[in-house]
Amino acid sequence: MAKRLPDILEEMRLAILGRKKQHDWSESGKEAYAATVGGIKGFSGDTLSKTAERFNEALPYIQRAGYDVTEIEVGLGLSPKVVPHLRIRELISDEDQQALLEETQDQKLVSTILASLFRASAAHKTLKFKAFHFSDMELELSILPTIVLKFRPNSDEDADQVLGDDVVDLSILETQAEDA
Repeated sequence: MAKRLPDILEEMRLAILGRKKQHDWSESGKEAYAATVGGIKGFSGDTLSKTAERFNEALPYIQRAGYDVTEIEVGLGLSPKVVPHLRIRELISDEDQQALLEETQDQKLVSTILASLFRASAAHKTLKFKAFHFSDMELELSILPTIVLKFRPNSDEDADQVLGDDVVDLSILETQAEDA
């Protein structure tokens, strides 16, 4: 059974402070590391599964809100995350937004996602970048959820002017990273 985060933190605290009268910092360090890695492994897997499950519950509402999910990334590590990439299909009216928020008010994660998406959609209209346009969003579902607004060059010609002579083919870098 996966441990709860408070239990993991308590084990780490005890390991750092020492459990014995003859306290040895070297031994405490080893115990703290073992408690951290062991506890977080179980916690992160359980949390990641629950996050994916909750996102699946939110998906129909996200689609009703006018967004398409183009891909999903999963980040593994001490702070695991699920990162759906979203594209705005249509902007729904303020009344429809409010109705969706009221419908999902008992589903904390779903209503938080929708409210964040609606705020981000409104914010992207006010952000103006020379030679770039708003393209899509990333919704990082982790300990601290975040929405990332993405802007792309208006055209390849504009991108060359912005970057100058130092144009890099990113697909080559991505292929190299995958091979490593």
